[in-house]
Amino acid sequence: MIPPRRRLLSWYRRHARPLPWRRDRDPYRVWLAEAMLQQTTVAAVLPRYERFLRRFPDLNSLARAPESAVLKEWAGLGYYARARNLAAAARMIAARPGGDWPRDIDSWLALPGIGRYTAAAVLSITWDLPHAVLDANVARVLCRWHGIRRDPRRPAAQKLLWNLAQSSLDPRHPGDWNQAMMELGETVCTSQKPICPACPLRASCSACKNNMQDRLPLLAPKRAAQDLRWTCLWIERDGQVLLWKRGPEELLLKNHWGLPEAGRVRARPGAVIKTVRHAITRYRILLTIRNAQSLGPQPPQAKWVARPRLKRLLVSSLWLKALPGPR
Repeated sequence: MIPPRRRLLSWYRRHARPLPWRRDRDPYRVWLAEAMLQQTTVAAVLPRYERFLRRFPDLNSLARAPESAVLKEWAGLGYYARARNLAAAARMIAARPGGDWPRDIDSWLALPGIGRYTAAAVLSITWDLPHAVLDANVARVLCRWHGIRRDPRRPAAQKLLWNLAQSSLDPRHPGDWNQAMMELGETVCTSQKPICPACPLRASCSACKNNMQDRLPLLAPKRAAQDLRWTCLWIERDGQVLLWKRGPEELLLKNHWGLPEAGRVRARPGAVIKTVRHAITRYRILLTIRNAQSLGPQPPQAKWVARPRLKRLLVSSLWLKALPGPR
């Protein structure tokens, strides 16, 4: 019988999708892809990845870019802390002696926004260093393959799965192995209706043998969606609109420019001009926009911005939805 490792690698080399970050082993391209793919589907990332690379084709161009430009190119992908961390880490790597990329996991983990998964992915895919990855797809494959009847999101299960991922790793081809595990979970060992007949691990899969494919992994129910109601103000004078810089303490859209919420600026609210529905993670937002009149000097978090420049600062799709039509 062909060993499972050889089966999986052979399957991957025949069936791997021709994704653009797999064309070479450039660390910048691999790292950018991994940053974008966190909490985001491949389908959503593909067009944005190519566009981002046209604007920032290499590490140094990203390191030199102002944060506002990076956020603008990231717009629509959400989870904007990823973009801020990406830019900050790029500056730190570019400042290393000779601009050399770090090649050990501790150096990667010291960078902003880099966790164990991202560090292992870049090190294994780029330089074939023997570090296993664990994401939701890999956890699902491991739970079914080894018959693990635990919620993979729990700390004890996470520890078990990381150890299992590392012990399963093919030390000769760690980059291909990690990508094969992720590819298998993404395209065959899916969360709903896994395609078991096409799986290269089927012969050794505990879930398949015990007809547990639809019951593993054991996931606790997700938290219910939370409804939020915001009222924001459209304050315009002499072709300029008042924006508000949200602080780091905000529940959502931390450090973003947006329309000011009622009560945060000196203004007299008027008629409702628009309502917008928008979802961010588990939050469902009903946003009401009212015309308002400015009353005297505004707090330092507020800024008057010429109407044509609004889209340079309003990067979240929520605010882009909220913009009134031309006047």
